[in-house]
Amino acid sequence: MKFKKVISVMTAAVLVLGMSGCGGSTGTSGDSGDLQESKTSSDDVVEVTIPTYLAGENVGAKFFLPEVERFNKKYEGKYKINIEEVPQASYAEKIKQLAQQKKLPALVHSAGSGGIDVQWFKDVAVANNMAYDLSEFLNSHPDTKKNLVPESIDYCTVDGKVVCMPIAVLKPVGLFYNSSLYQGEKDIKDMSMEEFLASLGDHKFAFQTADNGWTTGLLLSALVASQEGGIELIQKYADDKLYDYTDPAIVNAVTELQKLFQTNAASNSIGAAYADAANAFMSNNASIICNGSWMSSEFEEASKDKWSNGFDGKNVKATIYPGDVALVNPRIYGEFWVANTASEEEKELACAFLEFRDSQEEIEALMLAEGGVAPSITYSEDFQKKQEETPILSQLSASITDNTKYAVSLYDVMPSSVADIEFGKLLPKLADNSLTPEQFCQELTKKAEEAK
Repeated sequence: MKFKKVISVMTAAVLVLGMSGCGGSTGTSGDSGDLQESKTSSDDVVEVTIPTYLAGENVGAKFFLPEVERFNKKYEGKYKINIEEVPQASYAEKIKQLAQQKKLPALVHSAGSGGIDVQWFKDVAVANNMAYDLSEFLNSHPDTKKNLVPESIDYCTVDGKVVCMPIAVLKPVGLFYNSSLYQGEKDIKDMSMEEFLASLGDHKFAFQTADNGWTTGLLLSALVASQEGGIELIQKYADDKLYDYTDPAIVNAVTELQKLFQTNAASNSIGAAYADAANAFMSNNASIICNGSWMSSEFEEASKDKWSNGFDGKNVKATIYPGDVALVNPRIYGEFWVANTASEEEKELACAFLEFRDSQEEIEALMLAEGGVAPSITYSEDFQKKQEETPILSQLSASITDNTKYAVSLYDVMPSSVADIEFGKLLPKLADNSLTPEQFCQELTKKAEEAK
């Protein structure tokens, strides 16, 4: 993939145009003419309710919920999406139950997110034709298709069917550090991992163990990438899943993580959910937090009500991991798939929403809100000017060069049940020495095998 252009900018939005229907006669959907006729001949609003974990305190809610509102406003009197808030830990089970009952919502979060296991999606949803084929929709909407990441289109295509909406925005993940607390002799990305760890002294990481252990898992991914053969090992399983975590590259990385838990973890790390880890960082109780660019808005003046203990967002700097490593995976399912059990009108609404999300206007809005790169689009002048107004995102963009190495994270290769639930459950045992690094990796392997 051509990351040179992709790397030059880093901040995005999700989508805005939206058209009348999926187009074409695919699966059980009927043709676009029939769909359009059914809409124009009725004054009723097509209305759907979608369960989502991108609500409440979830960090993704900040962009997603207003985006749904923008869609509803654009199609007022025609389409309306209602939101049902579901805890992230419960989302996958809810979807599986609805699938068994043949009552899936029109729009479903993609495999690899919300705890939905990729293997379940392949073996159950795709194998049983639960996912509506989006290939005709994309072919009949070239302005939408051209904005998508080619590797994701390829990955989402199964036996000639596009079973999930491919992604348009990649979000290389690095870290944030408080420059009023931590000051390395050189940029973190220009250090080796050994140099970085030696530079820490008493500085703390904002770790978490609850939920999916997100901020902790990102650092572990970077630790794996720093091991000999680590990037190649994880990259090998980007398309499938990794079920054996006993490779020396992973064991050695877990050994380093255990040491950090015992010497450089924020005091609230054990039992911490994401909000607790973020609070540790934004209260000067941790110097470093591993997270994606979407956290950047937390360091703006508008979010200062979340700051305490003298924290100032102006002191936050962004960069990527030691060894010039960024975490990103273009070969993933997108963010939504459309249920085949949806009615014709509901499929029409769903496709309109997907088109809306992947318009250039929404893509650029997403990047401005959460960061990221859209390798398939040429950025507008207005977007480029606005991006420069967000120093942290500009720093993250500038930290990525032609020499940057890309690695998928452990979250990309773990079975979803392991990534979203079991990994976090095991972390406290690693931290308090109840499990040795070798035993931790053996337990991960056991849980992965059980998820097959």
